[in-house]
Amino acid sequence: MSLTVRKMEETDVLAVQHLFARVGSAKTPNQIDSFVVVENEEGMLVGTVGLDKVLDLGLLRTLVIDSEKTHAMAAVEFIQLALAFAHSEGVNHVYALSSGKASLFEPLGFEQVSKQSIPEEIKQLEHYQHITSIDDTIAWSYNCSHIV
Repeated sequence: MSLTVRKMEETDVLAVQHLFARVGSAKTPNQIDSFVVVENEEGMLVGTVGLDKVLDLGLLRTLVIDSEKTHAMAAVEFIQLALAFAHSEGVNHVYALSSGKASLFEPLGFEQVSKQSIPEEIKQLEHYQHITSIDDTIAWSYNCSHIV
């Protein structure tokens, strides 16, 4: 199955809101320009992820995938596409946060890091502040120079 990633557009809002509702998320994207969407080969939206960008740094957030419209490995492929997209947008280093041990990040080349090592520009982002208020949050770091 081939997936395509692109910036979220105004015409995607309803489909993304529906996707968030299906996975039980009360919060939906309020900044269209900070989200990317993933489509399958039929052009159907199968997922979305937020990408907050500050200078050449990025923060991945709110990964949502429609498991009914895509295969089990889509999460891995989706994150790889999001990282490549971030790199194409000038991001050199991507951070992600997870609650509990997110086994998905390590195989993709992310390294677990201390929250103290996260750059201040990322720490100032609203999403970072909200998620790190949860006690068991783990911080992850990815160097985009791995992307060819």
